[in-house]
Amino acid sequence: MESSKTATAATEMSLIHRASVLFLIAIAFVAFQFWGTEAQAYSSFYSSNCGSCHVAATTNTCNGCHHHGPKSLKGTTDKASYAPGETVSVTISGGNQKGWFRAVLYDQNNKQVAISNDNASGFGHAATYPAVLSAAAPTTPGTYTWKAAWFGNNFDTNNMNASSHGEVAVNTNSFTVVAPADTTTPVVGTFTLPATATSLTVPVTSLSASDNVGVTGYLVTTSSTKPAASASGWSASAPSSVTAPAEGSVTFYAWAKDAAGNVSAAKSATVKITLPDTTAPVVGTFTLPATATSLTVPVTSLSASDNVGVTGYLVTTSSTKPAASASGWSASAPSSVTAPAEGSVTFYAWAKDAAGNISATKSATVQITLAVTTPPTLTISTLADGTRTNQDTLNLSGNASDPDGIESVTVNGQAVTVNADGSFSTALVLVEGINTITVVATDSLGTQQTDNRTVTYDPSAPVITVSNPGDNSTTNQAFVVVSGNISETGTVFVKANDDTPQVAPMTGNDFSVTVYLQPGVNTIDIDATDLAGNTSSAKRTITYEVAQISVAVTSPEQDITTGKPFLNISGTVADGVGTPTISITMDGITYTPAVKSGRFQQRLTFDAAKQYAIAVTATDEAGNVSTAYRNVIYDPAAKGGKGGGKGRGNK
Repeated sequence: MESSKTATAATEMSLIHRASVLFLIAIAFVAFQFWGTEAQAYSSFYSSNCGSCHVAATTNTCNGCHHHGPKSLKGTTDKASYAPGETVSVTISGGNQKGWFRAVLYDQNNKQVAISNDNASGFGHAATYPAVLSAAAPTTPGTYTWKAAWFGNNFDTNNMNASSHGEVAVNTNSFTVVAPADTTTPVVGTFTLPATATSLTVPVTSLSASDNVGVTGYLVTTSSTKPAASASGWSASAPSSVTAPAEGSVTFYAWAKDAAGNVSAAKSATVKITLPDTTAPVVGTFTLPATATSLTVPVTSLSASDNVGVTGYLVTTSSTKPAASASGWSASAPSSVTAPAEGSVTFYAWAKDAAGNISATKSATVQITLAVTTPPTLTISTLADGTRTNQDTLNLSGNASDPDGIESVTVNGQAVTVNADGSFSTALVLVEGINTITVVATDSLGTQQTDNRTVTYDPSAPVITVSNPGDNSTTNQAFVVVSGNISETGTVFVKANDDTPQVAPMTGNDFSVTVYLQPGVNTIDIDATDLAGNTSSAKRTITYEVAQISVAVTSPEQDITTGKPFLNISGTVADGVGTPTISITMDGITYTPAVKSGRFQQRLTFDAAKQYAIAVTATDEAGNVSTAYRNVIYDPAAKGGKGGGKGRGNK
């Protein structure tokens, strides 16, 4: 029953709706036919149906409700391209009426960005054709389409079920948003390198850059010329190291670029690069004579080169490379080398640099045949080996000769002056007890002759005083009287050279004996023995020169040690032709004392504590020359240093 009623009602409503449609069509047709004469009817229609909402200020018209929509509605932008945020103006045109309407502008996201604002409708937001609405363009570059919309009644929406008023929207033309060109260059903020480096690869201490948009590349060069943005070598991040082309002072330039291809100004940094030296020197030449007659072989040539500099040379007899720290290296090339033995000897030359690099070797071979050599002839005149004395100053005289020449004479390691005739004389200070005396003569070939002896200094031994002859005197007589005394009762033996000792006749404690001399240097030994068996020895050195002038130093009688800063030296000269002259030389100063009745005297002064060699030379009118020697040790601390005594000596 209910269903039946519902169906009946629906049928009735359908009939009513159809009747309404037909009625409206008829009305529209009539209105069209009589538009010109019945315009006032629209006005009254507006007053009756629309005026209640639209205020009186609004013109009585139906333009705002009819025929402004979709038939010819369109929205057109004022430009095809915009900058981000630039104003976009859209002109809305079309429609079938000329009255007011509401215009709306939507962006690409259907968000309202503009609406008309005239008040012709009484409600506000009215506009008339053509209407212009404006809004800011998107900030992101791209292509966009907006929408222009009209707001009218439902008859113009083509939607019969719409509300009394409806909105119709159409797409505008497409337009683009283009970002402005980026002309701002990046700025390199920091770029630092270490001051020094030992490798061509140099770590970058810091490198940073900034840009208004963003840094897209970094490049470090050794040229101050700005690189192109398209050049090779750009990296997206700052490099951690740079590579120098060579050692030395190198300046690097840091650059930055952005996506637009703008390249920054450079920031520079300089580094001093010193590469480790790994290059070994090269021995260029090394030659020796083919043969030699000595173990010391002269080097004919030895040269070496290095990329930095040669700092050492070494010549060995081993082919094994030496260490840079080995002993024997010299800053300059050696002028000679020493062979271990005669025969065929190969030498190896090496060079090194400051970094410790050692060269390869260059070798040279020499055939060494040593010459047969004879050691020098060495004659010593002093106390015999094993003797005792009670004097602490001992004279040691002698002569050294060799066909190859004498290179040197040393006494206990100290060089003594050798005169042109090979003679020498020196004084030794003895210590209490046994004293070892070593005399070494060396010739020019390095051959040596050695004399070793011991002398015991015993202050309690008998004292021998020799009054004649003076020590180191010269005579042209074939004999000499040896005289003196001993401090205790005893016996005295006198011996010249290797002759048999003879007993000296005694008068009390005085003795006197004549001994015969040999041409040249003569050593006279005087040995005394007291009743208790204590012995003591003294010596005199006499040079016998046939047909020569004689000279003797009588005070002091022998070499002495003195504490006095002066000495009165005196002596005799005889047997010369005519009137002889005397010259006394000490410390480079020559004195010429007068000779009276065959005697002379000269005062000498000592400036410093040391041993003074005194040469007394006699010359006669025929040119005959004879020399006697004294050695005086000046020691201010010695006995008699404040003016007393003759000093200490071997009497």
